[in-house]
Formats: sequence, C-alpha cells, structure tokens
Amino acid sequence: MKPNEIFKNTEYIFSDFDGTISKFDVIHKFIRNFSKGDYNVAEKLWCEGKMSTKDCLKIQFDMISELTKEEFFNFVDTIEIDPYFYEFYKISKSLNKKIVVLSDGFDLFIKPTLKKYHMEDIEVYSNILKLNDKNPYLKFEMEYPNQFEKCDIGSGCCKCEVANSYTDYYTYIGDGLSDRCIAKKSALLFAKKSLETFCANENIVYFPYTTFQDIIDAVCKENLNAANDVGQINGRFN
Repeated sequence: MKPNEIFKNTEYIFSDFDGTISKFDVIHKFIRNFSKGDYNVAEKLWCEGKMSTKDCLKIQFDMISELTKEEFFNFVDTIEIDPYFYEFYKISKSLNKKIVVLSDGFDLFIKPTLKKYHMEDIEVYSNILKLNDKNPYLKFEMEYPNQFEKCDIGSGCCKCEVANSYTDYYTYIGDGLSDRCIAKKSALLFAKKSLETFCANENIVYFPYTTFQDIIDAVCKENLNAANDVGQINGRFN
C-alpha cells in the first residue's frame, strides 16, 4: 500500500521531537555545551541498551554546574525546528489529523519551542524537567510521568504505551534510539539517521525522509485539494 493511502486512514500522527521536529538533538547539544564532566560514558551505555534513559540523564545533568536560569532559557531560545514542520502541521490540521509529540526529552525544551512557532496546541508527552534556582546556579529535578515499568527499551517516556492509549493504527515519525520500539508497531513509519539504519537491519517497513518536505511530498500532495485552508498553508520558518 502506498504511504498516502495509509496516511489517509490514520487519524493520529505521533512524532519524536529531538532531531526530528527540532533541527538538532536538543538534549545532546545542551549537555555538550554545559557539562563539566565526561558525559560520553553514560551516553555509550545508554546507546548499548545497558542503561535506562532515566539513569543516563541523571548522571549527565548532574555534571552541569554553574548554569544560571537566564543562560538556560537563552539556550532554549536557540532551538529551531525543521523548516517544513509548520507547513506539515497546517496541512495535517486541515485534513483533520492530530499531531502528538512523543519525546524521551524534556518539556522545558519542547513546549516553549512549539509556542515560539505558534503550535502550542500540539499535545506533548515527555519527561518533566524542574529547575531549582534557590541558589545562584541551577539544580535539575526530573520526573517521568509516562514511564512504563515493562518498556522494552527502558525509556523515560514509553512511546508505545502513550500511543496505544489513543489508537493502534497511526503514523510515526522519528530518528533515533527512543523510536525503535514504536517503529515496529506503526502503520506508517518515516525514519532517518540511526532509526533508518535500525529499520533496514531489522526488516521493518519504513519510508526514508530528510525533512518534513519529504513527508509532505509522500502523503499530502494528493490530499491538498480536500483541505479547506490550502491557501493559508504557506508558513515556513527559515
């Protein structure tokens, strides 16, 4: 079946955030910019499946010191999105489809970014980051409301469980390790970077993409005439 035919029958579009909607992996860049220790040790164990997301992030964020609240939010302001995501968002809304972000990252990076680009109505399921600024420098507290004890890949946010609470037939868009489990269960899957490699090795059916323009080309062109606000679908961010 062609991707546009599957897309037509899926009401929900679930998408990763870091490196998928955002131009870069936000958490990786944040840790790389501000860590005072060797964060790569925990990163390697996480990538090998020997450490959970929760344990990895705790170790890495504990290495960040001498960071002020102002510096934190200045970093958040640098987060950019895929230049075609806003267009995809508008088209999806016009086709009565709902985009939901499923992220193993943190709300304080995701929600302000979506708001900056006027997409604050997108639902977000992620880990929660709290800033303790009682002292001059921040301390980080983390919560994992979407953690699932039996998560196959030990994610802080179990994407499969969240998606299944909506539907069992959906489109998914991702790029990395935290997307591997849900990739196997998606009716329609778009993959890039390490997720594409994983899917190719595991014989998981997927469609490659580089930007959301590729996804628009694959699934939306034949449906544009059905959109009531096609004339308004022109917002692209540089």
